[in-house]
Formats: sequence, C-alpha cells, structure tokens
Amino acid sequence: MPGLPRPLACLVLVLLATIPGGCRTPAPAASGTLTDPGGDGPAVISAGALPIATGDARSGWTVRSQAPTRDAWGFHGHPGWLIATPNYRIHTTIEHERVLDRLPRFLEGALERYVSALADLPRPSAPLDVFVFHDRRQWGLKTREVIPEQAGMLDRLGRGGFATRGVAILYYIDSGGRDRDTFAIAAHEGWHQYTQQVFRSSLPIWLEEGIATWMEGHQFRGSAAPMFQPNINWERRYALRRGLRSNRLIPLTDLVRKPPQEFLQRSKEDLLLYYGQVWALTRFIVEHEEGRHRAALARLLTDAAAGRLEASLVRAPAVLAGGGRRDVVTGNAGWWVIPAYFTDDVAAFEREYLAFAARIAGQ
Repeated sequence: MPGLPRPLACLVLVLLATIPGGCRTPAPAASGTLTDPGGDGPAVISAGALPIATGDARSGWTVRSQAPTRDAWGFHGHPGWLIATPNYRIHTTIEHERVLDRLPRFLEGALERYVSALADLPRPSAPLDVFVFHDRRQWGLKTREVIPEQAGMLDRLGRGGFATRGVAILYYIDSGGRDRDTFAIAAHEGWHQYTQQVFRSSLPIWLEEGIATWMEGHQFRGSAAPMFQPNINWERRYALRRGLRSNRLIPLTDLVRKPPQEFLQRSKEDLLLYYGQVWALTRFIVEHEEGRHRAALARLLTDAAAGRLEASLVRAPAVLAGGGRRDVVTGNAGWWVIPAYFTDDVAAFEREYLAFAARIAGQ
C-alpha cells in the first residue's frame, strides 16, 4: 500500500525568539521552519552506535559524541568546513568557533535521541547531509539551487530553515556565538530530515510536528554534551498558555485532522497555538500516567518506520467500526491513529489531554 500523501509545503511562524516547526513533505517540496514575517522576533562514513546516558522525558537525555573531522569546503566563494561525524556530513560556513565545536555534538546527540528516545528505530543507512550557512544570503542562494520553485516564497518569510529530500538546509540565526535558536531549529528539522530518509510510511502531520517540537528542548552546560528535555521550551509553553487563558484552544478533532497551513490562514496566533498544542499532546502521550500511552506510541513509530502504518490502520477494529478506512486510504488518518493505537475512549483521552495541557502550561 502506498504511503500516506504529504502536503506540498509547510510554512511555520515563530513568536519572539522561538523556533517553530515544519511539516514533513515529499520531494521536491520542503519542510520548513520559518520565523515571523511580521517582525515579532527574531546538508561515505558508516553509521555507528554512540555511547549514551539516558533519562526519562522530564529528567533529560544526555549524549556523548565521537570526535568529528574537518576538511576545507566552500560555497560560492565563502570558505567553510565539511565536518564529518559518524552519522552526518555537515557543510557549514559558520564563522563562530564555539558553534562549530558544538554543532557536531548536538546533531549526533539529536540523532541518537531520534532513534532511541521514543522507540527502537532504524538508523539512516548513510550519513545525513546538513547545510548550515553563516547568514541568510548564503542560505538564500542554496535555497534557490535546491528548490527554485519555492525559493521566492521562503525568501519572504523571515528567519528559518527547511528539510527536503532528506537534506536539512539551515543558517545561523543567533548572534555573537550563541546557538540556542539555531540548534532548536536543527533539532526540529533534523527529525523531519530523519523521517524523510528512514520512514517508509508518513506519520500523521500532527504527530510528525508534535515529535519535532518535542525534540526542540535542549541545553548545553559549558563543554558538556547537550542534554535534551522537551519541557525546556518556553515558546511552546507561552503559546499554549495564551490559548488557555483566552479560551481559544483548538479542539482535538481539528488539531489532529487539519494541517498547520489551515491555522496559518486564520492568524499567526492560531498557528503558534497549533504548535504549542501538538507539543503538549506529544508530551501527554509520552508522560501521562507514567507513560501509559508510550508503548502504543513506540508501536506506531515502529510501524511507520517499517511501512506498516497504513495496513495496520485499515485493519484496526476501531477504524473499521467507525468507517474510517476511506480516510486512511486517502491520507486523512490523523484522527484514526488515536482509537487505533491509543484508546477507543477518545472523549476521555481529550479530557485527560486538556487537563495535562493546563498543568504544563503553568510550569
């Protein structure tokens, strides 16, 4: 059975210094992390296992990376580096040595998290290409080379990055050697890059985006390895809190059925709320009642990676009983993964999710 259809493009806004999400898309379209155009803020080495020290979703996940190698590389006359790690080929013109030192460790740590934090997932069969340019002008040149049909649209839409055909194309959006926003984009788009390369079935958009936001939270402490913590994400929490206080939360039915572009058409605030809510929904699935839904999530991700997701859904009793087979076949499976994988009491699921969201919004 063919994979679920994916949207042609994904445009995502950011609030203040936030790092928003992008959606997974097929070639030649791009999955993009884009910032607010209104001005509110602000790319063969064999893969190898890395030693890790693990923790749960709240206590964090720390990863130690092997030493990378550097070779000279350039882009349109701009000198840079090709940094090789066990799982990445990082093409970069970044000029800040501190960022250059931390970037390979961060990407390797993020990949280790992708393949092991939520399920035992397959590693890429070849190194992943990441391009991280020093500035937006260089990024724009690369964008026009890679996706010329979308370059004009991307060029009008603030800071950000995207992933397409399993390649991530980003640029340095911080300043003065800082890296928080740049690395959060790298973690988010890195998840899309990873699923583009490895998964044989597409995840429902809300879950693809929810996991990408779940991957964003991180911190570095001095020269130590990065530690990943999904609760360290004040931008998503702020958007969620605003939605709760204004009584504007998106109903679960809409959240899991509609693509982010539909919320963008309404307003920037609705789009930011969408990303805050899929972040909260993913955290709920992972954390609620000591991970009651976590095994089901692992099964879902394993099925998607192996190309079994659609077949599993069309055979699920809840999907058959609810008349959802046509939705699944036509690529509208977002709603049906809940009764098929998590619970047939969707009303209780939503009540518990809303209570959980209210709790984490106040953290």
